Amino acid sequence: MSNLLIVDTDSYLCADVGSFFHSIGHSVHQASDYAGALAQMDKIDFDVAVIQVNIPGGSVHDLLQRIKKKSPRTAVIVDAELESIQEGVQAIQEGAFSILQKPFSIPELNFQIKRALEQQAPRGEPGSLEDRYRNVYQPYNFIGESEEIKKVFRIVNRVAATDSSVIILGETGTGKELVAGAIHYNSARSHGPFVRVNCAALPEQLLESELFGHERGAFTGADRQRIGRFEHANGGTIFLDEIADMSLYTQAKVLRVIQEKEFERLGSNESVKTDVRIISATNRDLMQRMQQGLFREDLYYRLNVVSIRLPPLRERNGDIALLIQFFLKKFAGNLNKRIRGIEPAAMRMLTRYHWPGNIRELENAMERAVLLSEGEMITTDDLNLFFAHESGIGDEKTIKLPTTGIRLEDAERDLILQALERCSWVQKEAAELLGVSSRALNYKIKHFGITHNSWKQNR
Repeated sequence: MSNLLIVDTDSYLCADVGSFFHSIGHSVHQASDYAGALAQMDKIDFDVAVIQVNIPGGSVHDLLQRIKKKSPRTAVIVDAELESIQEGVQAIQEGAFSILQKPFSIPELNFQIKRALEQQAPRGEPGSLEDRYRNVYQPYNFIGESEEIKKVFRIVNRVAATDSSVIILGETGTGKELVAGAIHYNSARSHGPFVRVNCAALPEQLLESELFGHERGAFTGADRQRIGRFEHANGGTIFLDEIADMSLYTQAKVLRVIQEKEFERLGSNESVKTDVRIISATNRDLMQRMQQGLFREDLYYRLNVVSIRLPPLRERNGDIALLIQFFLKKFAGNLNKRIRGIEPAAMRMLTRYHWPGNIRELENAMERAVLLSEGEMITTDDLNLFFAHESGIGDEKTIKLPTTGIRLEDAERDLILQALERCSWVQKEAAELLGVSSRALNYKIKHFGITHNSWKQNR
């Protein structure tokens, strides 16, 4: 169990984060301002602190230094709105572990926290995070009996025995990181590090330093040498998630690592040798990105020695019911609740849903249903909150189904557009109108590719 500190004025965000990380075994403490954070720090040495940039009652930079002075091993993750992202960048230069741009998802935060904790854990010790992650990424953790997912199993087993580069394609939430980890931990490199980098989670100016490291004095605020992720992954595997979001400049540097197995840290002329296997992933169409001149063709063919496509949940016939039972058992145990099963009507509601967020969305829905359930069976009432907020199909009296039928995605997209138009394209107000969080609406907007000129002007 790890001690986490969440410092943020958004009480809903704190509640969501606290509930999730408590459910997976962490001790979560919260504060809404500078003084509250100091009070929490007086009582506990935290493993990870997540702090918003604009913290009431003080400066994030001062709080960062207070944390580092009291507990140097504490990893500090800062979260920032778009307009305050530069302050977040400065915090990174002052010693923060990473930065998240709001609105961020809980899976994004979980990724960063896991990465921070993994760096802190002594390698090879019994019960260490390395051992626990090794277990998490074993193939028996893949749930499914469909032919589509069995095909993925077969490819993973074959490719794990090689040292070839692999690219994993699939929608958000289909389990791309799980596949990458399964390949690594069942390969000859399994005793080397498995290093993850989310290329979309960091501003471009920080991604280069994250990947290749930097020397002291390489840029303003670089007061010490930093070892990059390629160097840290030597002898193991590096997983480059969301690689389509990487700039052409950084793509060229990654290509050099593949071709020459060496690179330079920022601010250095000395080459650093590294021996890494590269596994990459994206939810975008890389062929289209190449045609648009946004992705290098030579890098694509270097990465795409073996391609694995993860099917979306809606294509995995029969697997949804298996996953529902798996998550039901998992969260009933985590939340210490006596739940025997799920009523047929509730099962039908879940199996007929389109699941645009795939397995990750299903997992969140089941956690929420178990949390809200007051009986021994999951009912439609336990699911209505999720469907009313996320899909708009919870109340048949509110929205009438046309006699000719309609695609659920089309109805959802139309409702989002109506809400945005009614609120003059202000996303926060539209989210309130739809009864969802700003983060949830932002996810849906990206999923449906909705844009508006006023948003571009604000960037």
